[in-house]
Amino acid sequence: MNIDRYKQLLNSSDFDEIYIASEIPSITNRQYKRGYIQRSFIQKSNDTSSNIFEVAPDDVGSYSQNPFYIYVTLDWRLTGDPIDVKKSNTASLRIASKTIPKISLYLPNLLQFYKK
Repeated sequence: MNIDRYKQLLNSSDFDEIYIASEIPSITNRQYKRGYIQRSFIQKSNDTSSNIFEVAPDDVGSYSQNPFYIYVTLDWRLTGDPIDVKKSNTASLRIASKTIPKISLYLPNLLQFYKK
């Protein structure tokens, strides 16, 4: 590859790093009645030690087209018996960890957003 082509690729907008706005979900009464929410996370695809960001489920589509990021969406249980909620959220994390291996480090509190 010649140096001019390299510089052209380097300055190409296809390779610009995108800004990721991390979002903490706001849980509505309707979601509590349903008993769970969907949570979406993204991470750089070439670095399993990079930051994990929670994004709005509606925003996942914009990241799914970018080959530099991987994403996963999981169901997060909000209500029920605390032991069952922990088991359910652990199972969701186990499945999500196949895509983002260290996601359980990002979500250590299995009762986050829990409500009796």
